Amino acid sequence: MARVVARIPPDRDLSIDFVRAICLPVVVLLHALQMGIAGDPLRAFNALAEWKPLTAITWVGMIMPTFFIAGGFAGITTWRRVHGAGGTAAEYIRGRMLRLARPVLLAMLGVLAAIGILAMCGADPGFLRTFAFRLAEPLWFIAVYAICTSFVPLMAVLHRRAAWATYFGLAAAAVAVDLVDRYLHVPIGALNWLFVWLFVQQLGFGVRDQWYSRRPRWLLLLLAVTAYALMAVAVFGMDYDPDMIANLNPPTVLLLLLGLAQVYLFTLLQPAIRAAMRNRGVLLTIGALGTFGMVIYLWHTVAMAVVVGVQLALGLPFPPVLTPTWWVTRIPWVLAIVAVIAVLCLIVPRIEVLWPQERGRRMPLTAALACTAALVVSVGWVLTQGYLTPGTGVAVGLLAAAIAWLTLGGPGPGPGPGSAPAPGAPAAAGEGAPRAQPAANGRRDLI
Repeated sequence: MARVVARIPPDRDLSIDFVRAICLPVVVLLHALQMGIAGDPLRAFNALAEWKPLTAITWVGMIMPTFFIAGGFAGITTWRRVHGAGGTAAEYIRGRMLRLARPVLLAMLGVLAAIGILAMCGADPGFLRTFAFRLAEPLWFIAVYAICTSFVPLMAVLHRRAAWATYFGLAAAAVAVDLVDRYLHVPIGALNWLFVWLFVQQLGFGVRDQWYSRRPRWLLLLLAVTAYALMAVAVFGMDYDPDMIANLNPPTVLLLLLGLAQVYLFTLLQPAIRAAMRNRGVLLTIGALGTFGMVIYLWHTVAMAVVVGVQLALGLPFPPVLTPTWWVTRIPWVLAIVAVIAVLCLIVPRIEVLWPQERGRRMPLTAALACTAALVVSVGWVLTQGYLTPGTGVAVGLLAAAIAWLTLGGPGPGPGPGSAPAPGAPAAAGEGAPRAQPAANGRRDLI
């Protein structure tokens, strides 16, 4: 990391790296606390489902909009670089999907291997089914992020030609879907997986173009307060669920408003964040989190499986959730997960570096979008059905086939400018850790 610091481009906005890296421990901690295992026989479930204080915490702690804002910033930055060098939308999508699909496949295989070991060691099949389903839940972000990323070239054009119309159009569509779903009882709420997150990603485009940093600070604060006030109106006046996690599946207009609040608050804090990033210790910490971000996000479920396996092997008890004993044992539980993640950060990148280099062959846009669809379908199947279903093998095979196609390219007629992602191109989900070129050990940028 010390060598990496010396290669940071002077024009890089380290505040984006900071917020994305800081969000990672929040996600891991939440997932670790949500993993409840108790009962006789043991079953896995959401331990925080009945914990009332979580509702208030989610108004600040639900940081998924920030992930998509940062992803929008990174996405339009990379697209402009690719497009400026003569690259096409197909080339952009190909590079992004490949750098997202490869780590996802390895992580899915890691989870399956961990579950298989637990099964061979005699774990209860009923417990494994519930546990495997819980381990699949973080995959929702991969599916939605892949969809939003594939829209970046189109949304960048709309941002350049009709920015305000795009913002208001997406917001209006999200509100309309909510109203029809809620009051007319027409089940179309799933459309907001697209409209809400595309809107929030579009906010990242605005950050990239310094839309918000040019506004007076008092106005940014007023807009953030207004966004939260509108959220309160929706909760207390329109009977929306006050829990932001409950508003996640499918996304409601509350997450759109939360994204607005977070982009304004982030802009207010940017000067302080940039000042903090001038501290070498902070820079190295954030850089490490960013460098291993993909491993941390995708493999923390494997880490939980390892810790549960050790707990079962040692015969350690699983206390009833939300009891004082359970809260006390969350400390060694989380620390054990972090320790396993640290080991995985040393192992996984050395496996990822073995992936073959992309072939420099043109890939039509339809082919790139077909591979994106294969990624989404594969991940979506495991997300909704769990790992222990007959279709999981088909889903994994479909993802592997998409990776092979993305790697080989084609069926375009030979290489074109930028047809294979440049060696220094950022990884699937963003600008990632502070660096000017990829590390030799194959580490990947943060989702």
